[in-house]
Amino acid sequence: MNASHVITAVCFARLDVGHELENSNPQIIGAATFSGSIQGGIVTFALHTAVLTAKDPGEGLISWLETRLGDDRTTLAGFELKESVRLLKTLPRARLSAAVRNLGGRGRTIIDLGADKDGEPITLGECCAELSIPCATPDPARDFIGWCTGRGEKIVDTLQLDVIAVWRLAMHQIAARSSLGFRVHEVIETHLANWLRAADFPAAAVHLEALPSAQL
Repeated sequence: MNASHVITAVCFARLDVGHELENSNPQIIGAATFSGSIQGGIVTFALHTAVLTAKDPGEGLISWLETRLGDDRTTLAGFELKESVRLLKTLPRARLSAAVRNLGGRGRTIIDLGADKDGEPITLGECCAELSIPCATPDPARDFIGWCTGRGEKIVDTLQLDVIAVWRLAMHQIAARSSLGFRVHEVIETHLANWLRAADFPAAAVHLEALPSAQL
């Protein structure tokens, strides 16, 4: 990660809101961003989440993304971003959104972590397991109840756990490109451990426990 540069991971909560009615209707009902940046030798992190309820207009999520993904210095990272962009484009105002265009790779550096193995897509859980990075176990029934009732705390917890996982996967990919990248990654993870230690939300404790640098 270069000085004055930002790596922002993006994670989306997807839900087939028509599944219970046997009428498939996949939608994005939430999003999270996790950014790490270096400014003047100081490493900072920022985590943001937004979750919709069944009563919320979808364009609210587009407006939220606009405020989070507007920095031209930012490299964006995500998992299966193409599918998320496809679903985002079904929302009002999405086709006019710079954030959605950026997620699609227009004018922005993108690290899309989606992958295939033997022709079959690899899940986020499988990617994380390879590197002993924790991530959430999908629970569509729980998320459907939270979306319907407006009690989205568990969706927020899942997004926070997964977006930090995606950011860490992206950093591993960057580190693998050179010996310098590996050394920078080690330094960044030490700062990440300190940030997680001071944080006060469930996903922070889970990731902190799994960080090798936190055990030193």
